[in-house]
Amino acid sequence: MKRFSLFLVLATLLFCACDSDTVKVRGEVEGLNGTVKLLAEMPGEPGLTILAQQEVKDGKIDLRTDQFKIPGRVWIDIDGKATVEAILDTKDMIWIKGKIKFPDQIEADGSGLMDEYKEIKKMYKERFGEDIAKIDKRIEKISKKEKLSKDDEVMLGIHQLQKQRFLKKQANWTRDLIVANPRKEISLFLIKDQLVDSLDLQKKLFNKMTVENKESNIYKVLESKLK
Repeated sequence: MKRFSLFLVLATLLFCACDSDTVKVRGEVEGLNGTVKLLAEMPGEPGLTILAQQEVKDGKIDLRTDQFKIPGRVWIDIDGKATVEAILDTKDMIWIKGKIKFPDQIEADGSGLMDEYKEIKKMYKERFGEDIAKIDKRIEKISKKEKLSKDDEVMLGIHQLQKQRFLKKQANWTRDLIVANPRKEISLFLIKDQLVDSLDLQKKLFNKMTVENKESNIYKVLESKLK
C-alpha cells in the first residue's frame, strides 16, 4: 500500500512538472554581479514587458516566468551592460553564457528556431548581402561630403534606387519562403521581422499561416498588430 501511495505521489509530481507553464532562462556569465531582467513584447502591450528579474551574485542566471507562451522572442538585460536576444522554443533549454568583461560576446543557445533563423540570415547574406553592402558604401561615401554637387545628388539617387531593388528582391524571396512553409513557426518571425515595410503583405501571409499553436507569444503578438 505504501509503495502504491508513493507511486501516486511520484506520478503526480511528474505530471505537474511536465504540465508546468513555467518558462526558464538559465545560464552562467562569469564575473556577473548585478540585476538581470527577462523582457518580451506582449500582445497588445506597448514596448517591452519585464517578465522576470533576478539579483545575481555568483554569475548564475535563473529567470522564470509563467506569463510567456513559447515560441517567441525575448531579451535578457545583463545588468545594463549587454542585451541578449533569444527565441524561446523550449521551456527550459535556453542557456546564457559568456563573461561580463566581454559583454558583446555574451550569447544564448539551445534554441532550434534560433539556429534555423541564423541559417536563413546566412542565406540572406549570400544572396543579397554583398550587393547591398557595396551600395551602402557608395551611399556613405557620397553622404559624407560636406557639400553635394548635382552629380553627387544624381548618383545618390541612383544608388538608393539600386538598394531598393535589392531589398525588394529580398522581400520577394522571403515571401516565397513563407508561402512554401505555412505550418512552420519560423515563418511567423519572418513575417514580423523581414516584411515590416508592407503591412498588407504581412496581413495576407499571416492569414494563410496554418501553424498548430495559435496561443504562442509570436502568434499572438502578430495577431494583435495585424488585426
